[in-house]
Amino acid sequence: MSNFEKTGDAFSLDLTLDEAHILINLVEQLLELLGEGDFFHHYDTTDPFAQLMSMQHEVVAPEDPVLMRLLPNAYSDPEAAGDFRRYTESTIRSAKQRALREVRAHLAILVDEEKAGTVDDLEADTWLLALNDLRLALSVRLEINEDSFQLFESLPDEDPQKPLFAVYYWLGWLQQNLLALL
Repeated sequence: MSNFEKTGDAFSLDLTLDEAHILINLVEQLLELLGEGDFFHHYDTTDPFAQLMSMQHEVVAPEDPVLMRLLPNAYSDPEAAGDFRRYTESTIRSAKQRALREVRAHLAILVDEEKAGTVDDLEADTWLLALNDLRLALSVRLEINEDSFQLFESLPDEDPQKPLFAVYYWLGWLQQNLLALL
């Protein structure tokens, strides 16, 4: 089974080729979702600071439930939530995309060599951010709740959702394993 290990100041991860492919697939799907759509609308041409910083006048909250989970409203007040989103969403999206791209780059080494192996010199923060976002995305799609593990165990092996639940719990294992090393 895949496992993180501490190697000096960095970390390494042992993966099978299948595990690397699963992670890459999930990462690419989430990158596509985070980059999809024109989530920025209308540059504010009346605000000199906004012009200088290339800030958008309005940032629309995402409609996709996964994106709403990954980029939630910071405030219940719509105006405050919109202002917060305007000033932070592009930075938050970029940070999530950067972490996912770094994880994909590490995994691509194994996939390119077409063999199982160890991914070295990993930064824990980057991997934790990516693993957390992948788990959150899957939890929304699978509608994870306190009864989900019992549902997972009761699903027949041929149920198409069973592997998705297994991946969700595997990502949790990876995240827990890395956190235990910190």
